[in-house]
Amino acid sequence: MQSGVQAIFSGRSERKGKAHIVAGLISTGTGAALWGWITITTSISSPLLTSLATLISTQGTALLVYSLATRKTRRVDSRRTFASYELEDEIEPSSSPVDPVSSRWRNSPKRNGNVSLFRIGKIFLVMILAGIVLTTVVGFGNVDLATQHGTGPGNSGTGTRPPIGSVRPITPSFYAVSNMAEAIVASDHTYSGVIGTRSDDFIIVQIAYSAGSGGNLPDISNVTDTQSSVYSRAASASLGVATNFWEQAWTGRISWTTDLTTITASPDWVGCQTPCVTSIIITMTVGRYQGVAGVGSSTTTAPSTSSSSQSVSITSTQANSMLVELLSHGAYSNCGMDAPQADAGQTLRNCFTATTERTEFFDHSVTSAQAYTESYTWAQVEVQRGIYLELKGTNSS
Repeated sequence: MQSGVQAIFSGRSERKGKAHIVAGLISTGTGAALWGWITITTSISSPLLTSLATLISTQGTALLVYSLATRKTRRVDSRRTFASYELEDEIEPSSSPVDPVSSRWRNSPKRNGNVSLFRIGKIFLVMILAGIVLTTVVGFGNVDLATQHGTGPGNSGTGTRPPIGSVRPITPSFYAVSNMAEAIVASDHTYSGVIGTRSDDFIIVQIAYSAGSGGNLPDISNVTDTQSSVYSRAASASLGVATNFWEQAWTGRISWTTDLTTITASPDWVGCQTPCVTSIIITMTVGRYQGVAGVGSSTTTAPSTSSSSQSVSITSTQANSMLVELLSHGAYSNCGMDAPQADAGQTLRNCFTATTERTEFFDHSVTSAQAYTESYTWAQVEVQRGIYLELKGTNSS
């Protein structure tokens, strides 16, 4: 009789436990499949689908954990029941008139009370674990979808954002430009100008010079400042030392903020090819930018004949960079005639007319790494030089 009753209840429990396991596996598999579909199909960003996948996955996990917990509890109950039967048989093998079945039911309230508390504790633990899993999955799901989809600065409504952990460059920003007065620098002398600076300013020094007398032009050997910054030559536009016009661009980074920073350009008088000029006519323009990681691509133009236009192609190496155009040519009286090309988004930052040279300073941001054509037209025919630099932006995660 005892075995029959136990078989009836254990059979029902086993069927119920298997139903929980099957339901948990189906729910978990469905949730995982839905998550996989959402991940592969990156164009889908529905919060409803994300929440549904999270709910189904969590529900399946909870059912599996609950089934395992109740299955273990049933095994413990079964062992306790059989142990109580054996103990009753040993104490009252034949004389006790008490029916074993009724004895089992008399003892069951206390035992069931303990098991009920135990099961309640298990269920409560499962609910806590499910809550933790739900919070974690929803949190990561929201972060992942937020970074892959949506609109914002630099991102169209149908575009995608960089995945988690990726970085994107921030476009450099123009801050200020300063012109150094044109001067005649005799042999064995240097040329200097004073500017104000901010900490971490990225400096572009545009130098344009021509011969003050007959002979070959000297190269610029180095550029220094009073903050001991290191300047490097970014580009040079010249047909050779024998031609009467040379443009160079040097770049460096400022260490601290000050109102007075002296920048000095030193011609290489010692290495000048003979016959060397006895003097040069030189001017310098200094541009200051913020958020610059360094110089990417660069190109120069130094046509052998005079012209009223200039056009070059430069390829940006990264998105969200800044293209800077440094132009120098023979001076004429009206500096305002040269307007930037509106279709290219070029911004005129500076136009400085000296006695013999005129320097112009343009820039514009670019959105992608590709080739860009920079074109300019002037009011009259003249000799010209051009330096085009890409300023790479600093990275942001």
